[in-house]
Formats: sequence, structure tokens, C-alpha cells
Amino acid sequence: MGSLKFLSYRELRTSTSKIKEALTADGKIVVTNNGKPEALMLQVDETNFEETLSLLNQLKLTRAINNLQQSAQNNGVAEMSLDDINAEIAQTRKEKKERLMKEAPLS
Repeated sequence: MGSLKFLSYRELRTSTSKIKEALTADGKIVVTNNGKPEALMLQVDETNFEETLSLLNQLKLTRAINNLQQSAQNNGVAEMSLDDINAEIAQTRKEKKERLMKEAPLS
């Protein structure tokens, strides 16, 4: 496996041969915008496309869960008990119902 290749968006537009060479050499390219990583290109074929897509979706889900957990930790709600959570849900539903009742036109 070769070293990780970085290409700018401009190089992608003008140097398609560089893309093929880099993907063949290492299987991945980091696409940059103003020198900062912005996208990742992966080499796939018909035998591994679905598996690769599934793995990327799992990674995306894992990242979203981690972000939610970090947000909960930062907001001080990570230590809420199940009773606290259920009470919060019930209160939110009650407030929503009351708001809808006020907004509903009288028949």
C-alpha cells in the first residue's frame, strides 16, 4: 500500500489520470479544499460496492451516536435516570397538547 494521496478539487477537474493512479496505488484519496481535507474517495468495484457502502453508513451512524452522546454529556443530561427521561417526555407532550388546544379553531 502506498502513501495517502491528497488532491485538491482543482486537480480532480484537471487530472483524471492522477485520480486513477492514486486510487490504484492506495485505494483512497483525500480531497482538499483550500488545503483542508473535505472528502474521501475510495476505490470500489462491483464485488465490494455494497459492502463498502454499508460500512460507510455504519460509520456515519456511529459518528452520529457519538455526537449525541457528547452533546448529552456537555448539556448535563447524560446522567438522567429513565424516570427523569419519561417525566421530561410527558411534560413536553403535555405542553404540546396545550399549545395545540390553544391554536385549534373553535367549531
